[in-house]
Amino acid sequence: MILAIIDIGTNSVKYLLAETGREKNPTVLKDNIRITKLGEGLRETGLINPSAFRRTVGAVDEFVIDAKKNRADDIHIVGTMALRSAANAGDFSEELKELTKIKTEILSGEEEAALSFYGALSGFDLSNVKRYCTIDIGGGSTELVFAEDGKIVSKSSFKTGALMFTEKFFSNEIVSKEDLNKADNELKRVFENVKPPFDTQLAIGIGGNVISMAAVFKKLVEYVPKEVQGTELSEEEVERQIEEYSTKNLERRRNITGLDPERADIILAGACIVRYAMKFCGCRKIVVSERGLRHGILYRMAGREHSK
Repeated sequence: MILAIIDIGTNSVKYLLAETGREKNPTVLKDNIRITKLGEGLRETGLINPSAFRRTVGAVDEFVIDAKKNRADDIHIVGTMALRSAANAGDFSEELKELTKIKTEILSGEEEAALSFYGALSGFDLSNVKRYCTIDIGGGSTELVFAEDGKIVSKSSFKTGALMFTEKFFSNEIVSKEDLNKADNELKRVFENVKPPFDTQLAIGIGGNVISMAAVFKKLVEYVPKEVQGTELSEEEVERQIEEYSTKNLERRRNITGLDPERADIILAGACIVRYAMKFCGCRKIVVSERGLRHGILYRMAGREHSK
């Protein structure tokens, strides 16, 4: 059976095509991404703006067409933070359904957190790790899941993501120390109402922001998923990258080896959220997973909650 998952995020649309069978784990056939910035301006207006609307609908439609060409038996479309909060999210979903004939499932923050957790863990053997957490930093929200002995203990979704954080604190060409301090104070305010159940032995980072940070750390000229999977980012490396991003304008950031130029505008915000989330979880390093929400949905569709 061939399954297709399309994940409509606040900053990007991700497309996963995989073949599944009873006797084997899913085989990934395609894993693509399109930066559409659906949540652009959403923080100020509460609406998906027309340009972002058209870009994202177009990207999803292209992925649906590709899935059908590849004879997908089932195509599943999900939406996250932007479609949870935009006042015109219903209009977006209706137009998409009319165009593709597929209904979009809008995930709650907790559903997104749990599915991302299982997707990320599918790439690791954690049988010898008692306590761990996942940190999923998206464009519009951040999800944290804590687990002990393989079971989820708590899951939280915070309304702070790299795209919206950039628009609020880092919209100027030059970032000041004051901007960084304001951003850090905001993160403290956002996280202070939730108490982590325990400090973790291991934190796993999910999403385009931490993947980009791993690619920068490894100075990857070309993105190769297996080169990123399992990369460890120390708190010192996270601090180093924040310093690098905050002292360069957008044009200079786009020339950083390993950094996707389309993420150059939001990477500083993403790195700041990574830093604070690590402190929140009580860990001094984060291990990067190139898998995430789309893989969690894949395993759910295939009847597997968690697969190695």
